[in-house]
Amino acid sequence: MKNLTSFLDHRISYFAFLIGLHAIYFPLNRTIQGGWVLAVSWDALIPFWPMWAIPYLASLLWWLGSYIWAYLKMDTTRFRALIISMAFTLVTSYLVYIVFPTYVERPNVVGTGWQHELIRNIFENDRVNNAFPSGHTYTTMLIVFFWWQWQPKYRWLWLAIAIIIILSTLFTGQHNLLDPLGGIAWAWFGYLFGNWWTQKGRLRDI
Repeated sequence: MKNLTSFLDHRISYFAFLIGLHAIYFPLNRTIQGGWVLAVSWDALIPFWPMWAIPYLASLLWWLGSYIWAYLKMDTTRFRALIISMAFTLVTSYLVYIVFPTYVERPNVVGTGWQHELIRNIFENDRVNNAFPSGHTYTTMLIVFFWWQWQPKYRWLWLAIAIIIILSTLFTGQHNLLDPLGGIAWAWFGYLFGNWWTQKGRLRDI
């Protein structure tokens, strides 16, 4: 029991570090302005469906639950790779937001239903900047990449979750098509970096 307590106490600092890195997004989102809109002709074909605000917001709870699951159950090597991968992906994406700012031109919300009020609430609390790469996408895909190997019997579920969340970034008007594509690429490079760094043994045992 003592060894287990020490093991979890040591991990919590890495867990808190990861949550802290995610929190940096919010001041960046509120201070960065202007930039470029990375829109292509295919973006005009993407419908605006306010109902997709549900999976868009639910993804936040799924991320937190996934992190807690990893904190409690994931093997040491994979856990350290997850932390490094996510840290690398977050920090590099934040640099892009600062050096190459992008934003989206959101659709007008017309309607009075609960789904319209939900999407209005998202628009009011999340500014239009920090579009590329999509943070919703790279966070989701990094979790999927790790869970794909760690929990392979649920691969169908991880794939379904990834598709739903990525579509939600488009159907809510939160992102243009290039943004989630960039998020997928960002997650893949982060995944490779975290595993490479861990295999080099540059971190002490957790």
